[in-house]
Amino acid sequence: MVVMRQGEACLSLMVLLAGRVESSLMGDEGREVVVEQFAAPQLLAPAFLFASDNAIPVEVRATMDAEILFINREGFFTFMQTHPDVLRQFLEVVSDRGRFLSSRMRSFATQRLQERVREYLRTQSSIGSVTAAARMLGVARPSLSRVLAEMTAIGLVVKTPKGYILKS
Repeated sequence: MVVMRQGEACLSLMVLLAGRVESSLMGDEGREVVVEQFAAPQLLAPAFLFASDNAIPVEVRATMDAEILFINREGFFTFMQTHPDVLRQFLEVVSDRGRFLSSRMRSFATQRLQERVREYLRTQSSIGSVTAAARMLGVARPSLSRVLAEMTAIGLVVKTPKGYILKS
């Protein structure tokens, strides 16, 4: 289920109360890249709520049944003015998300695929689905399969019944 389409204006604060969603964008060659996955509770696209150009740059889709609360932007702004602790927490969420996305962009721009796979395995612990991991890493599935085979051959990863894991 699509929650927000790429290019739609963000007019409400979206709070994921239950379920999971993911944000993705289409690459130049028509390849989908998963930018981030979210599990409840989580704010969705908070950095765009008060932006001068508040068009969402990604598509947000529920990956399982999800419950989302939509809070009017102006009502939320008024609430934050009377509750500075909420304003501070909101700014912290926006800042942390910006830091995460900057880090993710840096890794795409500077790391080789093998390094990105190692980092993915450190954070996710395994690659069960090569197709899903390829989407997260922003590469074609055959490219990821080739790198996993190379990493297995030189002993960096091990293929188990649960998928690929880093060799300890």
